[in-house]
Amino acid sequence: MRFSAAEALDASGVDPARLRSTLPDVDPSTIPVRKASRWFRMLWAPEITAVATPWGIYVHPDRLAAARSTLGPLMVHELTHLQQWRRLGASRWARVYFGEYLRGRRSGLSHHVAYRAISLEVEARDVAGRITAT
Repeated sequence: MRFSAAEALDASGVDPARLRSTLPDVDPSTIPVRKASRWFRMLWAPEITAVATPWGIYVHPDRLAAARSTLGPLMVHELTHLQQWRRLGASRWARVYFGEYLRGRRSGLSHHVAYRAISLEVEARDVAGRITAT
C-alpha cells in the first residue's frame, strides 16, 4: 500500500493552508506513505506506529488498516519531523533526538518518558494537536 501524505490529510479534513503556514518546507503531495516492513519495525519501540525518513513515512500495517481519515494527526506529526530534518539537517537532528533521549535515560527516566520528553517529539505532538484540532 502506498499513497501520499496529502491523500491522508485530505481524507482527515486537515486544512492545507494551515499546514502549509506551519510546515512551509514540506509538500505532503510529494511525501509517500508506505507500509513499514517487518524488519524495519523490529527496530522500533513497541508503541511506535510510524517513522518519517527523507524517503517517506513508514507506517505500521495495523495503523494503515484503519480508515485513511484517521491518519491526519499521525501524518502531521511525521511531516513535522520532516520539517525538522530540513531545518536542522540530518546529523544535527539525530544528535538532538538521540542525545536528548540518552540524557533522559541516563538521568533515570523510563524509555517511554525519555522518548516523550525529546524536544523534537514534543514539537511534533504540539503541531499535530494544533493543526488537527477542530
